[in-house]
Amino acid sequence: MLKAKQSRTQKVGEVLVSWSPLGLILVAYAAAKLINQRLADKVEQGSSNLLGLHLHIAEPAVADSWFFGRLPTVWLQDAWYTPTSPHWYDVIVALVYVSHFVAIPIVTTVLWFRHRDRFRDWICCVLLLSFIGIATYVLYPMSPPWLASQLGFTEEVHRISGIGFDYMGLGVIEGVLGGSQAAANPVAAMPSLHAASAALVALFFWSGAVWWVRLVLALYPAVMGISLVYSGEHYVVDVVAGWIAAALAVVGWRLLRRSRSAMFS
Repeated sequence: MLKAKQSRTQKVGEVLVSWSPLGLILVAYAAAKLINQRLADKVEQGSSNLLGLHLHIAEPAVADSWFFGRLPTVWLQDAWYTPTSPHWYDVIVALVYVSHFVAIPIVTTVLWFRHRDRFRDWICCVLLLSFIGIATYVLYPMSPPWLASQLGFTEEVHRISGIGFDYMGLGVIEGVLGGSQAAANPVAAMPSLHAASAALVALFFWSGAVWWVRLVLALYPAVMGISLVYSGEHYVVDVVAGWIAAALAVVGWRLLRRSRSAMFS
């Protein structure tokens, strides 16, 4: 029994080891939030962060509206959103949205125990993606659609990423999600790390996957992107930027790994 307990303790320790590099992401995110804190305290077009870089509120809405003819978030909410009654697809939106918070830790843990040979590549891609996104938050601070709407820069946009939990009778989870969102950086919308993380999972596992796995992998970032735009969390331009950031992380790490191998060969 003592050996079994030691084995469980060892496995827990291994999980913590596998997750430890992800702690660097939290440190970097906290630093970015500190740099942008004055923007969160005074959200208005043209205000600047500690580095003197200005907040962008109107530009992404203009870009989405120019490309699509109308703000996609407004169009989707007009078509699908009912303020007094969540729908079944709001459940999908809520579950896909929160999957962002568990997908990377789960993949990290599975690779640590099942595919240790791919673990380093995965961690390096995650770290590279995160630092690309966090650096952009500082260099290009930007408000999401729901905040731009509150400030009068767009038509009415509702933040509805959690209403699906109310449909399931899980209002407590919706409340917890709302609390975490309130504590998050409100001017860190570009790129969407929700979209980027979903794309990273798809790109990382794409090579060698059978057709039906590739179908699932392709659907995940697609459904995530639609969910983010519909729920008022991100513009389409944020989502596309997230996909690009994921591609840069995967390609960038492969190039770094090859150059390193060539250097020591």
